[in-house]
This record gives sequence, structure tokens and C-alpha cells, in this order.
Amino acid sequence: MIRAPAAVSSSASRAVLSLSLRRRTTAPLPAPAAAAVFSNDVCARTTSTSWPTCSVCTRLMSSGSDSTAGGCPITGKDAGRSKSTAAAAHSASSTEGATSSSSGSSSAANVELRIVPTLPYLGSIVPQWSDTPVFDPSKYYDFYPELRRRYGDFYRMGFPGLGKGRDALMYVVTDPSEMQKIIRQERSKRPYPRGIVEAEWPLVHWLQQSGSILAKGTNDAEDRLGFAGRGETWKRLRTFLQTDLLSPQAAAGYVPGMVRAAELASKGAPASSDDLNAYTNRCSFDLFNSLMFGSLTKMADPNTGHDKENILFCDSSVVAMETMLAQLTSPMQLLLFKLGIRTSLYKDMASSFSTAFDIAGKKYEAFRKKSDANDLSESEKSSYLGRAIVRQAEEGSNISEEDLVELINIALIAAIDTTSSLLSWNIMHIALNPDIQEKLHAELTESVKVCGGLNAEALKKGRSPYLYAVVRESHRLTPAAPVTVMKENSLSDVEVHGSLIPKDSLVCLDAYSVGKDEAIVDEPEDFRPERWLPDAVEARKGTPAEILDHPFYRDPFSQGSRKCPGSRVANNEVLILLSQLVLDWKISPPVGYGKDDVEYALKGMIHPAMPKLNFLSRCSGV
Repeated sequence: MIRAPAAVSSSASRAVLSLSLRRRTTAPLPAPAAAAVFSNDVCARTTSTSWPTCSVCTRLMSSGSDSTAGGCPITGKDAGRSKSTAAAAHSASSTEGATSSSSGSSSAANVELRIVPTLPYLGSIVPQWSDTPVFDPSKYYDFYPELRRRYGDFYRMGFPGLGKGRDALMYVVTDPSEMQKIIRQERSKRPYPRGIVEAEWPLVHWLQQSGSILAKGTNDAEDRLGFAGRGETWKRLRTFLQTDLLSPQAAAGYVPGMVRAAELASKGAPASSDDLNAYTNRCSFDLFNSLMFGSLTKMADPNTGHDKENILFCDSSVVAMETMLAQLTSPMQLLLFKLGIRTSLYKDMASSFSTAFDIAGKKYEAFRKKSDANDLSESEKSSYLGRAIVRQAEEGSNISEEDLVELINIALIAAIDTTSSLLSWNIMHIALNPDIQEKLHAELTESVKVCGGLNAEALKKGRSPYLYAVVRESHRLTPAAPVTVMKENSLSDVEVHGSLIPKDSLVCLDAYSVGKDEAIVDEPEDFRPERWLPDAVEARKGTPAEILDHPFYRDPFSQGSRKCPGSRVANNEVLILLSQLVLDWKISPPVGYGKDDVEYALKGMIHPAMPKLNFLSRCSGV
């Protein structure tokens, strides 16, 4: 069973506000610590059954909420405010909200909407009130399965920073077929679909304050956030960005360069074993740089010469995403932001984004000068940026050079975190399961022999099915993010499980919890790639477990028209890097280290705390 680090004290939790540029992990901010930060005296003087009014409860009562009746909703002190009281609140409100549809459906008879109690501005993250598990980012893999255990496969809860309205409401479903009903509303006319970046308020605000053209739209409500919004600006920029990136043909064209980058990166694994989390970040950057610029940065191998600014870019990008996520998961951060206070956490994020954008801009300028001088190599001409410059300069293009620069900047920053998380977990799983690693090595060795090397043909699913099964099983057991799809029904009410979801609601797909259910998956804590081989998939058809094979469950890149435009190349990066490492090295954990010892942290995505692994060369045996 993968475990998370032990909870820290509230003082240690607040240390997250002073993250340094090179810090590897963010201290979690458990709900009790968040409450302590909310007010200096949140019912701290409660010593008897009398209940003095604290600053939090004053705010709640002034908002018109009766949530304070019987005791402080943060601490649960006095008036016997207990889990049983919270359960009573849940029972009283469990049927309010969406209206049952008269038509109904067979699934609706089995799955009913449950309403998780909320508090204004705090949503459902106060366990004493909402009967929810404590939201601790360092135990994120436990959060959604426990919510499903308590509230089932369809519920409405409040999640500050992500949800909508005063109570930060969002609906959560686990059935991808029901989620499809929301996605079917996506269309080619305004308003366009919601993207996750719209909820990333720290990033959006920083883009606006820094004058980024990505945050400049029009006065139209849907377009005011620019690239983060749902208007014509988003469509224009997104259409340009995904060209030469999202199609299977385009993604396959970058494979040779990524293979060369992976060969160099793999050589650096033994020398990087003391800090494998940093190593996987740099591997991700090396491979994405090869497709973006058509050049090799050689950053993952510490024994090769490389530009120190690339290291700074990589580290700054990681810290920027990590500190942004820490703000999104903290109600306190959102409250202070709305009060006009920019916390140390926000300032660290802003500084890191500024550093990364500056370095990315310099990389663009250097490439553009070579392009203007007609001095690009063939690999640079066929790179994403080489092609993008040609497209941007074409007659009739609606993309300015400033647009292009900013798109390249944000693409480079976003390319590191998710790929690094996926790669780290895959490495961890094969290290802990030597039999699986040897089976994968045998398959890859044969594929490379038949195909004449590690290339696009060798990486096809039909040629290397066990490779895909390993990656899919890693995603089931330890995904980069449990909630992979977040959408709004912006056109009309939508019937989900027989209940009507009101127009403009936020609906999320929990694509993780079902895969950890013993009723669906045999021994779900075990890492078994064989679950995803053709015979096993065929055997699940017509059974409840068939849900696991739905496309919405396969990867962490969302779905619909706002699916991550780099999803195909990110998948290829993981397949290539994992294959090269297994071909080059026999990877093993420290003596006595097992799956129960694995710890993880929620950074931008969920990353394992990589131990010092052993890399034994498969070529020389040394």
C-alpha cells in the first residue's frame, strides 16, 4: 500500500509559504492547519459549553448562513458539534439540489445524487461539518476513494479554488458514460468549453499583471480571460497551438528526435540516482525540447556539458506549477487573494513564472535569429517551432509574433510536470516488480530487433503491448491526478443518472476511485499490467469491470475540445523514456525497500518521493 508522509504541525505547514526555488517538495497544509491560519483565535478560548463568536463565525453569520448554529464549524468546539451532528446535517440535505427527471433511466435507479454539506467559502473541506475526509495534499490518493465510499458514485460537494459560487460547488461522477453527456454539449460556437486553466486563478492573475497577451481578450464575458477563457481568443490561439502537435502523424514525426534525446538522458540515470525526481524533470525537458526546437539539451546527464539556464528554467517551471497548485488547494490563499493580499506563496510563484518566461523568451529569440538568417539545421526546420514560424508568417495568419512567443513559453513550462510524474511512477513500479521489468525488457528487445531500433514502429501498441499495459496499470494505481476531466454544461440543464444538473454547473470525472474498488478490480493494490492485455480486456466485456476500459479512464490529459494539446507527444515521451531505461538498465530499489515504503507529494501533479535506485547496465553487467 503506497503511503503518504506523516502529517506535519501547523507551524511546519505554514513553512510552505517560504518555498525556495530549488525546494523539491511542498509541505502539506492539512485542513486543521488551514483553520488555524484562518483566524488567530478561531474559538480558541472555548473552555465550556458557552461558545464565544470567533471571526470566522461572524463572517458566516453575516453572510446569512445558519451554519454556525450549535458551535464553530471550523473546530467543531462546543455545543457538542461532532461527527454525528455533521451526519445529521448531511441527512437533512442529501436530497436537495438537482431535480429528478421524470423520464429517468436504468442507471438512475441505482445511482442517486448525494449532497455533501457545504459552508460558505469553505465548501466541503471542513470534516466536522461535511463528514468528508480531511483534505491533505500529501494523502491525495486516499481522498476521492473515501468520498466515493461515503457518498457513492454521484455527489455534489464544495471545493474552494475549483468549484463555483459562494460554496465552490462541483458535481462528481465516476461513470464516464454520464460524463460524456456533459462533453456532448461542447460545440464549435460560443461559448466554447471550459478549460482547467480557467480555474487556475493564480496563473491567470499573474498573466494579467505581467501584461501577457495570453490574458488579453475582449470585453465579451466569454473572452475577457483570453487564452484562459471561452471566447474567440481562446479558439484562435488553441487552433494554432495544436496544429503540428495533436495529430498522430505530427506526434510520430517527432519520435526520432525524442529517441536521440532519450538515449542521452538514459546515460545519466546512475549519476542522478541521488535525486531522481530532478532527473525525471530534466528528462521531460530534454525530450520536449527536442521536438520544440529540434536540438538536444543533454540536461538529464550530469556528466555532459549543458547550459545552466536550462537547469534554471526547469527548476523554475517546477516550482511555479507547484506553488500555483498549493494556492489552488488552500481556501486561505484564495481568501487572502480576494482581500488584496499577495502571500509569499503567490510571490514565489510569480517570481518562478517570470524567470521561466524570460528564459523561454531568450530561447525563442535565439532560434528566430537562426531562422531569419536561414541557418537552421534540417532537424530544426522540422521542429514544432520551425514549422510554427512558417505558419505564423503565412498570408492570412491571425497569429502575431507576440502570440507565438507566449504560446511557446507556456507550452515549455507546462510540458515538464505531467510527463515527469508519469515517468517517475512508471520507473518506481518496474523497480519494485522485477519480474514485470524482465518481461518488459524481453518484449522491447524483440521489438527493437525486429524494427531495427527504438522507433515509431517498435513503439506501436500492436508491436509492444506489454509496454502499453505497464503504462496503463501505472495510471490506474498511481495517476498524475485522480480527477482528469472538469467541464461545464454551458448550454442547458443536463440529465445525469436521472437527475437534472443545472445549466453552468461544474462537473468532474473521478477516474481513479473505481479502479481501486475491490468489487471491480482483483487485489487493486497490486501492480499487474496483465489486466490490460487483449484477453483480459475481452473478458471484462459485459461485466461491471468493463468501465475500466472506457477511453476517459486511460490517461490524465482530459477529454473533448480542451484536451491537452500535447497529450500525444507526452504519451510518446513516457513510452520512449521508459523503453530506453529498461533496455539500458536493470533497475532495482534499495535493499529492504518495498511498495509500503513509497511516499508521494502533490506538487503540480502527484509525484513519488523517489528513493536512490540502483542501475545495473544490461550491456556490460557492471
